[in-house]
Amino acid sequence: MDYVSLLACALTEVFMRTQTTRADSPHALAHVLAMVMASHSKLDPRELRLLEDLDAFRRIGLAEEEFLRIASRLRRGACQPLTEHDWLRADDLALIDDILDGVRDPQHRLLLCRLAGCIIVADGRVQDLERTVYDHMLRRWGYTRSSVSQAILASHMH
Repeated sequence: MDYVSLLACALTEVFMRTQTTRADSPHALAHVLAMVMASHSKLDPRELRLLEDLDAFRRIGLAEEEFLRIASRLRRGACQPLTEHDWLRADDLALIDDILDGVRDPQHRLLLCRLAGCIIVADGRVQDLERTVYDHMLRRWGYTRSSVSQAILASHMH
């Protein structure tokens, strides 16, 4: 697929998502996690197992099957260009920001940062693009790796 076709597909996905996804809805939360998972070329079964183990689907309020549909659609559509290079271009950042902006609640954002941090290490190594997407997510929402780690530790203390 050429770049123009990919861009058209991505814009269609963004339009469809904005028409059906309310801020802080389970679908908006799922889009963020699916975007993080789409930052490398293949859906890793270890990531899905991890999300199951962390009870992520219940925590974001969406059935696993629906999450997989969203992840598959993003991987084939809007997020497909992410896997074609190891850096973020301006149009990649615009797409990522659009997806991230669908989540406004600080508790939801922190939950997603915690889950995303687990996703990117699920296969035992962090790919450059995964780290870049994750770090952009943290910056966009005003978190640091340290603040997310502290939130994880605090949740295990209670």
